[in-house]
Amino acid sequence: MIRINLLGRTKVKAVKARKIRAASNQSLMSIMAVAVVLISVGIIYFWVGTLEKQDAELSRQMMLAKKEKARQEGMLKENEVFEKRRKLLEARIQVIEELKKNQSGPVRVLDTLSDCVQRSEGVWLKDLMQKDNLVTLNGMAMGSPDAIADFITNLMRVGNFRNVNLINLQEVESKYTFSLTFEGTMVSGNSAS
Repeated sequence: MIRINLLGRTKVKAVKARKIRAASNQSLMSIMAVAVVLISVGIIYFWVGTLEKQDAELSRQMMLAKKEKARQEGMLKENEVFEKRRKLLEARIQVIEELKKNQSGPVRVLDTLSDCVQRSEGVWLKDLMQKDNLVTLNGMAMGSPDAIADFITNLMRVGNFRNVNLINLQEVESKYTFSLTFEGTMVSGNSAS
């Protein structure tokens, strides 16, 4: 049997085609590998750029936050200064109000004492001293010691003074000098304390 190779050279071409296909597959793989690397580098570059933008934005926000913190600390210090001034002014106002309230106390006491002296004929007051709640009076009466007794009675009737005590009584040439003490006050608005 005789064999005739009808295909003869075709086998060689098929091998060459396979080699060409293998070479083209290898080129395609190389191109794909380069493309994957380039795409990966592009993605990494884009991601790094995005991170840098976020970092810059966060740095800017941190700087703004630090400026705001410094501004608020300044405002807090100013607020503390204003608060101290406010408390000082409130204390001053309270003192002024207390003084205004107590201002009428001595006037009332002296007015009451004046009424008692006028009701007791022949009595004069020389001086008046107050220590805490104890008032000491020094005075003089003409005629008889009954005028001093009337004065003490009038002081007790007023009701603003307590524990009225005659401390000293002396007669000099039909004039009587006396000292007495009582509890009351010339400072507070209420004379009875």
